[in-house]
Amino acid sequence: MSIEAEVFEQAKKRARRNGFLFALLLVILVFLTLIIINSFLELERRGPHIARIKIDGPISNDVNFNRLIYDLGENPNVKALIVHINSPGGSVVGAESMFVALSQLSKEKPSVSVLGETATSGGYLIAVATDQIISRSNTLTGSIGVILQYPNLSKLLKNIGIDINTLKSSDLKASVNLFEKPTPKAIEEHKQLINETFLWFKDLVAKKRKLSDINLEKVSHGGVFTGRKAKKLGLVDLIGGEKEAVKYLEEKKDISGLPLVDWVHFKESSSVFDLIFREGDISSLGNKLLSNTGFRLYSILF
Repeated sequence: MSIEAEVFEQAKKRARRNGFLFALLLVILVFLTLIIINSFLELERRGPHIARIKIDGPISNDVNFNRLIYDLGENPNVKALIVHINSPGGSVVGAESMFVALSQLSKEKPSVSVLGETATSGGYLIAVATDQIISRSNTLTGSIGVILQYPNLSKLLKNIGIDINTLKSSDLKASVNLFEKPTPKAIEEHKQLINETFLWFKDLVAKKRKLSDINLEKVSHGGVFTGRKAKKLGLVDLIGGEKEAVKYLEEKKDISGLPLVDWVHFKESSSVFDLIFREGDISSLGNKLLSNTGFRLYSILF
Protein backbone atom coordinates (compact mmCIF):
# COMPACT_ATOMS: atom_id res chain seq x y z
CA MET A 1 0.00 0.00 0.00
CA SER A 2 1.33 3.45 -0.89
CA ILE A 3 1.90 6.10 1.75
CA GLU A 4 -0.88 8.22 0.28
CA ALA A 5 -3.39 5.35 0.45
CA GLU A 6 -2.38 4.52 4.01
CA VAL A 7 -2.78 8.15 5.08
CA PHE A 8 -6.17 8.28 3.38
CA GLU A 9 -7.32 5.06 5.10
CA GLN A 10 -6.23 6.37 8.50
CA ALA A 11 -8.07 9.63 7.84
CA LYS A 12 -11.25 7.65 7.03
CA LYS A 13 -10.94 5.69 10.28
CA ARG A 14 -10.49 8.89 12.26
CA ALA A 15 -13.51 10.44 10.55
CA ARG A 16 -15.67 7.40 11.35
CA ARG A 17 -14.47 7.39 14.95
CA ASN A 18 -15.06 11.12 15.33
CA GLY A 19 -18.50 10.77 13.73
CA PHE A 20 -19.44 8.00 16.14
CA LEU A 21 -18.23 10.02 19.12
CA PHE A 22 -20.14 13.09 17.90
CA ALA A 23 -23.35 11.06 17.46
CA LEU A 24 -22.91 9.52 20.91
CA LEU A 25 -22.36 12.95 22.43
CA LEU A 26 -25.46 14.27 20.64
CA VAL A 27 -27.59 11.41 21.99
CA ILE A 28 -26.31 12.05 25.51
CA LEU A 29 -27.07 15.77 25.20
CA VAL A 30 -30.59 15.07 23.93
CA PHE A 31 -31.14 12.58 26.76
CA LEU A 32 -29.92 15.06 29.37
CA THR A 33 -32.12 17.78 27.84
CA LEU A 34 -35.15 15.50 28.08
CA ILE A 35 -34.35 14.78 31.72
CA ILE A 36 -34.14 18.50 32.47
CA ILE A 37 -37.37 19.28 30.60
CA ASN A 38 -39.18 16.39 32.24
CA SER A 39 -37.97 17.47 35.68
CA PHE A 40 -39.09 21.04 34.99
CA LEU A 41 -42.57 19.87 33.93
CA GLU A 42 -42.90 17.62 36.96
CA LEU A 43 -41.85 20.53 39.18
CA GLU A 44 -44.52 22.77 37.62
CA ARG A 45 -47.16 20.09 38.16
CA ARG A 46 -46.31 19.92 41.86
CA GLY A 47 -47.41 23.54 42.33
CA PRO A 48 -50.70 25.37 41.65
CA HIS A 49 -51.30 25.78 37.92
CA ILE A 50 -53.82 25.90 35.09
CA ALA A 51 -53.87 22.58 33.26
CA ARG A 52 -54.04 22.53 29.47
CA ILE A 53 -55.08 19.50 27.42
CA LYS A 54 -55.64 19.07 23.69
CA ILE A 55 -58.26 17.09 21.79
CA ASP A 56 -57.03 16.80 18.23
CA GLY A 57 -58.41 14.73 15.36
CA PRO A 58 -61.21 12.14 15.22
CA ILE A 59 -62.69 11.16 18.58
CA SER A 60 -62.84 7.61 19.87
CA ASN A 61 -63.75 6.06 23.20
CA ASP A 62 -60.36 6.75 24.80
CA VAL A 63 -60.33 5.35 28.34
CA ASN A 64 -56.88 6.71 29.12
CA PHE A 65 -57.79 10.25 28.09
CA ASN A 66 -60.92 10.16 30.24
CA ARG A 67 -58.87 8.88 33.15
CA LEU A 68 -56.53 11.86 32.70
CA ILE A 69 -59.50 14.25 32.92
CA TYR A 70 -60.74 12.58 36.12
CA ASP A 71 -57.21 12.72 37.57
CA LEU A 72 -56.99 16.44 36.81
CA GLY A 73 -60.28 16.94 38.60
CA GLU A 74 -58.90 15.26 41.72
CA ASN A 75 -55.47 16.91 41.56
CA PRO A 76 -55.37 19.74 44.17
CA ASN A 77 -52.63 21.54 42.22
CA VAL A 78 -54.87 21.90 39.17
CA LYS A 79 -56.87 25.06 39.80
CA ALA A 80 -58.53 25.31 36.38
CA LEU A 81 -58.56 23.67 32.97
CA ILE A 82 -58.24 24.88 29.38
CA VAL A 83 -59.28 22.40 26.68
CA HIS A 84 -58.04 23.05 23.15
CA ILE A 85 -60.34 21.31 20.66
CA ASN A 86 -59.53 20.79 17.00
CA SER A 87 -61.74 17.91 15.92
CA PRO A 88 -64.42 17.12 13.33
CA GLY A 89 -66.07 14.75 15.80
CA GLY A 90 -66.13 10.97 15.84
CA SER A 91 -67.69 8.17 17.84
CA VAL A 92 -70.81 9.25 19.72
CA VAL A 93 -69.85 7.10 22.69
CA GLY A 94 -66.31 8.53 22.63
CA ALA A 95 -67.64 12.10 22.66
CA GLU A 96 -70.19 11.21 25.34
CA SER A 97 -67.55 9.70 27.64
CA MET A 98 -65.34 12.79 27.31
CA PHE A 99 -68.36 15.02 27.88
CA VAL A 100 -69.20 13.17 31.09
CA ALA A 101 -65.62 13.36 32.35
CA LEU A 102 -65.35 17.10 31.60
CA SER A 103 -68.78 17.79 33.11
CA GLN A 104 -67.66 16.13 36.33
CA LEU A 105 -64.48 18.21 36.42
CA SER A 106 -66.39 21.41 35.65
CA LYS A 107 -68.51 20.91 38.77
CA GLU A 108 -65.37 21.24 40.88
CA LYS A 109 -63.12 23.57 38.90
CA PRO A 110 -63.55 26.32 36.27
CA SER A 111 -63.01 25.15 32.71
CA VAL A 112 -62.82 26.71 29.26
CA SER A 113 -62.87 25.24 25.77
CA VAL A 114 -60.83 26.97 23.08
CA LEU A 115 -61.95 25.93 19.60
CA GLY A 116 -59.37 25.62 16.83
CA GLU A 117 -59.85 25.30 13.08
CA THR A 118 -62.72 22.83 13.49
CA ALA A 119 -64.83 21.83 16.46
CA THR A 120 -67.90 20.19 14.99
CA SER A 121 -70.31 17.41 15.90
CA GLY A 122 -68.75 15.35 18.69
CA GLY A 123 -65.99 17.94 18.99
CA TYR A 124 -68.58 20.59 19.80
CA LEU A 125 -70.41 18.23 22.14
CA ILE A 126 -67.26 17.95 24.26
CA ALA A 127 -66.89 21.75 24.38
CA VAL A 128 -70.41 22.06 25.79
CA ALA A 129 -69.22 20.34 28.97
CA THR A 130 -67.02 23.30 29.96
CA ASP A 131 -68.08 26.56 31.63
CA GLN A 132 -67.09 28.77 28.71
CA ILE A 133 -66.60 28.22 24.97
CA ILE A 134 -64.20 30.51 23.12
CA SER A 135 -63.84 30.39 19.36
CA ARG A 136 -61.91 32.11 16.64
CA SER A 137 -64.12 34.15 14.34
CA ASN A 138 -63.47 31.73 11.46
CA THR A 139 -63.56 28.49 13.41
CA LEU A 140 -65.95 25.95 11.89
CA THR A 141 -68.30 24.62 14.53
CA GLY A 142 -71.81 23.23 14.93
CA SER A 143 -72.76 20.27 12.73
CA ILE A 144 -75.07 19.02 15.47
CA GLY A 145 -76.26 15.64 14.31
CA VAL A 146 -75.61 11.90 14.10
CA ILE A 147 -74.64 9.70 11.17
CA LEU A 148 -74.55 5.98 10.52
CA GLN A 149 -72.49 5.22 7.43
CA TYR A 150 -71.37 1.89 6.05
CA PRO A 151 -70.13 0.52 2.72
CA ASN A 152 -72.11 -2.09 0.78
CA LEU A 153 -70.31 -4.54 -1.49
CA SER A 154 -73.30 -6.60 -2.58
CA LYS A 155 -73.32 -5.27 -6.18
CA LEU A 156 -69.58 -5.75 -6.55
CA LEU A 157 -69.79 -9.32 -5.27
CA LYS A 158 -72.65 -10.07 -7.63
CA ASN A 159 -70.69 -8.72 -10.60
CA ILE A 160 -67.71 -10.94 -9.86
CA GLY A 161 -69.88 -13.99 -9.19
CA ILE A 162 -69.64 -14.30 -5.42
CA ASP A 163 -72.69 -15.12 -3.33
CA ILE A 164 -72.81 -14.60 0.42
CA ASN A 165 -75.18 -17.01 2.14
CA THR A 166 -76.36 -15.85 5.57
CA LEU A 167 -78.41 -17.62 8.20
CA LYS A 168 -79.62 -15.44 11.08
CA SER A 169 -82.32 -15.35 13.72
CA SER A 170 -84.13 -12.31 12.30
CA ASP A 171 -83.94 -9.66 9.59
CA LEU A 172 -82.58 -7.09 12.04
CA LYS A 173 -79.64 -9.23 13.15
CA ALA A 174 -76.46 -7.87 11.49
CA SER A 175 -78.66 -5.92 9.08
CA VAL A 176 -75.85 -3.41 8.56
CA ASN A 177 -72.96 -5.25 6.96
CA LEU A 178 -70.72 -5.24 3.94
CA PHE A 179 -72.40 -8.01 2.01
CA GLU A 180 -76.11 -7.27 1.76
CA LYS A 181 -78.49 -4.38 1.33
CA PRO A 182 -80.57 -3.73 4.45
CA THR A 183 -84.29 -4.37 4.26
CA PRO A 184 -86.77 -1.46 4.52
CA LYS A 185 -87.64 -2.64 8.03
CA ALA A 186 -83.98 -2.57 9.04
CA ILE A 187 -83.51 0.91 7.57
CA GLU A 188 -86.50 2.18 9.54
CA GLU A 189 -85.14 0.67 12.76
CA HIS A 190 -81.75 2.28 12.18
CA LYS A 191 -83.36 5.65 11.51
CA GLN A 192 -85.11 5.41 14.85
CA LEU A 193 -81.79 4.62 16.50
CA ILE A 194 -80.16 7.67 14.88
CA ASN A 195 -83.10 9.92 15.79
CA GLU A 196 -82.98 8.79 19.41
CA THR A 197 -79.30 9.66 19.68
CA PHE A 198 -79.83 12.94 17.82
CA LEU A 199 -82.55 14.02 20.27
CA TRP A 200 -80.18 13.24 23.14
CA PHE A 201 -77.48 15.41 21.50
CA LYS A 202 -79.95 18.20 20.68
CA ASP A 203 -81.50 18.31 24.17
CA LEU A 204 -78.09 18.31 25.80
CA VAL A 205 -76.94 21.30 23.74
CA ALA A 206 -80.21 23.15 24.40
CA LYS A 207 -79.91 22.61 28.15
CA LYS A 208 -76.21 23.38 28.55
CA ARG A 209 -76.22 26.40 26.22
CA LYS A 210 -79.66 27.66 27.31
CA LEU A 211 -80.72 28.18 23.71
CA SER A 212 -84.01 29.75 22.73
CA ASP A 213 -86.40 27.61 20.71
CA ILE A 214 -85.66 29.73 17.63
CA ASN A 215 -81.87 29.33 17.89
CA LEU A 216 -82.19 25.64 18.74
CA GLU A 217 -84.16 25.12 15.55
CA LYS A 218 -81.51 26.99 13.54
CA VAL A 219 -78.60 24.91 14.85
CA SER A 220 -80.28 21.49 14.79
CA HIS A 221 -80.13 20.74 11.07
CA GLY A 222 -76.52 19.62 10.96
CA GLY A 223 -75.28 22.93 9.58
CA VAL A 224 -71.76 24.27 10.09
CA PHE A 225 -71.20 27.82 11.34
CA THR A 226 -68.31 30.22 11.61
CA GLY A 227 -67.34 31.37 15.07
CA ARG A 228 -69.05 34.73 14.39
CA LYS A 229 -72.35 33.10 13.47
CA ALA A 230 -72.05 30.57 16.31
CA LYS A 231 -71.71 33.40 18.82
CA LYS A 232 -74.89 35.06 17.52
CA LEU A 233 -76.74 31.76 17.84
CA GLY A 234 -75.47 31.11 21.35
CA LEU A 235 -73.23 28.16 20.56
CA VAL A 236 -70.09 29.96 21.76
CA ASP A 237 -69.56 32.67 24.36
CA LEU A 238 -66.64 34.70 23.10
CA ILE A 239 -64.46 35.31 20.06
CA GLY A 240 -60.80 34.85 20.90
CA GLY A 241 -58.22 32.28 21.94
CA GLU A 242 -56.14 31.15 24.87
CA LYS A 243 -55.44 34.68 26.06
CA GLU A 244 -59.16 35.28 26.51
CA ALA A 245 -59.51 31.88 28.18
CA VAL A 246 -56.88 32.75 30.80
CA LYS A 247 -58.52 36.14 31.37
CA TYR A 248 -61.90 34.47 31.93
CA LEU A 249 -60.41 32.03 34.44
CA GLU A 250 -58.59 34.79 36.31
CA GLU A 251 -61.84 36.75 36.61
CA LYS A 252 -63.85 33.68 37.65
CA LYS A 253 -61.45 32.53 40.34
CA ASP A 254 -58.45 34.04 42.09
CA ILE A 255 -55.80 32.25 40.05
CA SER A 256 -53.95 35.23 38.63
CA GLY A 257 -50.37 34.56 37.61
CA LEU A 258 -50.55 30.78 37.65
CA PRO A 259 -48.54 28.99 34.96
CA LEU A 260 -50.12 27.04 32.12
CA VAL A 261 -48.96 23.43 32.22
CA ASP A 262 -49.58 20.93 29.42
CA TRP A 263 -50.89 17.51 30.34
CA VAL A 264 -50.85 14.65 27.85
CA HIS A 265 -52.15 11.11 28.20
CA PHE A 266 -50.30 7.91 27.53
CA LYS A 267 -50.72 4.27 28.41
CA GLU A 268 -48.60 4.40 31.54
CA SER A 269 -47.44 7.95 32.21
CA SER A 270 -47.34 11.45 30.79
CA SER A 271 -43.62 12.18 30.87
CA VAL A 272 -41.67 13.64 27.98
CA PHE A 273 -40.05 10.24 27.48
CA ASP A 274 -43.44 8.80 26.52
CA LEU A 275 -43.85 11.55 23.97
CA ILE A 276 -40.57 10.52 22.34
CA PHE A 277 -40.41 6.77 22.84
CA ARG A 278 -43.96 5.50 23.24
CA GLU A 279 -46.96 5.35 20.96
CA GLY A 280 -50.03 7.29 22.10
CA ASP A 281 -53.30 5.52 22.65
CA ILE A 282 -55.53 7.62 20.37
CA SER A 283 -57.24 5.17 18.05
CA SER A 284 -57.62 5.76 14.34
CA LEU A 285 -61.18 6.31 13.22
CA GLY A 286 -60.64 5.17 9.64
CA ASN A 287 -59.09 1.81 10.31
CA LYS A 288 -62.06 0.79 12.48
CA LEU A 289 -64.83 1.55 9.99
CA LEU A 290 -64.36 -1.78 8.22
CA SER A 291 -63.21 -3.79 11.24
CA ASN A 292 -65.09 -6.72 12.70
CA THR A 293 -66.03 -4.81 15.86
CA GLY A 294 -69.45 -3.94 14.49
CA PHE A 295 -71.00 -0.67 13.38
CA ARG A 296 -71.23 2.39 15.61
CA LEU A 297 -72.93 5.76 15.51
CA TYR A 298 -70.82 8.76 14.62
CA SER A 299 -71.21 12.45 15.20
CA ILE A 300 -68.71 13.78 12.74
CA LEU A 301 -68.26 16.29 9.93
CA PHE A 302 -66.96 14.42 6.89
